[in-house]
Amino acid sequence: MIFQKFEAGAKKKSSIIGIGLGASEYHNQKILQVSLNFLQEYNSEVSFIGKKKNLNKLLEQNPDLINNSRVSFIESEDPENSIFEFLKNKSLQSIIRGSLSSSKFIENIKIHLKSEDINRLALLETYNGYQFFYGPVGIDECNNLENKIIFLESAIKELDKLDINPKISILSGGRIGDIGRDAKVDQTIQEAEKIVEFVNENYPNIIISHDEILIEKAIEKKSNLIIAPNGISGNLIYRTLVHLGGGKAYGAIYMGIEPTIIDTSRVGNYSEIYGALIIAVALSK
Repeated sequence: MIFQKFEAGAKKKSSIIGIGLGASEYHNQKILQVSLNFLQEYNSEVSFIGKKKNLNKLLEQNPDLINNSRVSFIESEDPENSIFEFLKNKSLQSIIRGSLSSSKFIENIKIHLKSEDINRLALLETYNGYQFFYGPVGIDECNNLENKIIFLESAIKELDKLDINPKISILSGGRIGDIGRDAKVDQTIQEAEKIVEFVNENYPNIIISHDEILIEKAIEKKSNLIIAPNGISGNLIYRTLVHLGGGKAYGAIYMGIEPTIIDTSRVGNYSEIYGALIIAVALSK
């Protein structure tokens, strides 16, 4: 179980985690409750960054938290920016997007951390408990062959840090026998074949296969790293699994970026927020 590696790592560490709060009172309450449950098991601290009116709503319903030394509330009229300021000055050791706007959050990553390439590696779980790393999950990620290879090499490095031997499945828009039916589908198939060739040449000890459009085959083969054809299809697969198919997400790692930044959906459920907190601590330095 991949997530157990993060749990074991988080147990050995103490970290100050920043998590963003957006406009939704429902999702902010959920983030707060998950965070409090997390703090009962892990020796860390959580700082909530959001606009004054959103923080006040939480404190009105949870006034006892004012005296909790492991929880802090930081007011900001621009939380998507402030959370990175606190990360840069080391007031926070890792941050989680929480319910902040994805577009504004990513914009601030590019501004503050001078990173143009945004690549998020999600940890997912099927309805029957099989866990695997997955990407891309951003609609504008991996939109060409070069970006797919950059993403894949970054993911291989992440798995190496965790002492996990990659077993990779590359997905495309159809079966090889479908070539000729649609130009866009043909391109995804050709790119998948080129990626497999690249990995075989440059990482001869890694197992990789082009599993066409058959994502179920990738799971049957126990692949621990699955790459979708592009960001749009990747995002749809993630949403279908997690929000409709009984699966789970445990947050997504922003790869190649220091310090540690973890992504969650603005409508993420319990497991995604809880998982993001644990991964944030496990990867913090």
